[in-house]
Amino acid sequence: GPVAKELRESIWEEFKEASAVVNRRHQDFFEKRKEEETANEERKTHLCEEVESIVPADLKTFNEWRSAADRIIDLQKQWKETGFASRKSNTLLYNRFRRACDDFFAAKTAYFQQTRDEFNSNLAKKTALCEKAEALKDTDDIQKATAEIVKLQAEWKKIGSVPRKVSDEVWQRFTTACNYFFDERKRINRERRGVENENLEAKRAIIVK
Repeated sequence: GPVAKELRESIWEEFKEASAVVNRRHQDFFEKRKEEETANEERKTHLCEEVESIVPADLKTFNEWRSAADRIIDLQKQWKETGFASRKSNTLLYNRFRRACDDFFAAKTAYFQQTRDEFNSNLAKKTALCEKAEALKDTDDIQKATAEIVKLQAEWKKIGSVPRKVSDEVWQRFTTACNYFFDERKRINRERRGVENENLEAKRAIIVK
């Protein structure tokens, strides 16, 4: 209700001044929050762009995929450390960021599975070549077997990688089987040259006689 006429103006001014202080604090708070939300929106937009810039088709090796995954995990950590954007954009940005991350890790899972399948298939092919090379040891025609070994070596070169943990083992098995024939051919050639040298000396003796 009303106050004394002589106090009416002064009490109103006092109330208005106090209200102005509250209004300024209110305005400063929301302006500051808006600035923070704008900065967070820019930061989160940048994080989205960072993840989207990683193109799965450009990644060709396990190490490249692991490096990219580590980078995205770091970006996810930065996202969690970044405050809220405005209510209008925060959910949109989150969905955009999450979709980009999910798409990457889905592609990574598919690549690793496909590569493992290819490696296992290659291992089966190389194991079959080892068995073929080892089976040739039973042949009496070393020259023919050696020629077949050369063909198997050419096939081997066309086959891709195998799982790293068995790579050296299967390669050693194959080379051991192959080297057997090349060593045998060298031994036979040495024996043949020995016989030929003996024949040469015998024929020279006949010529002398």
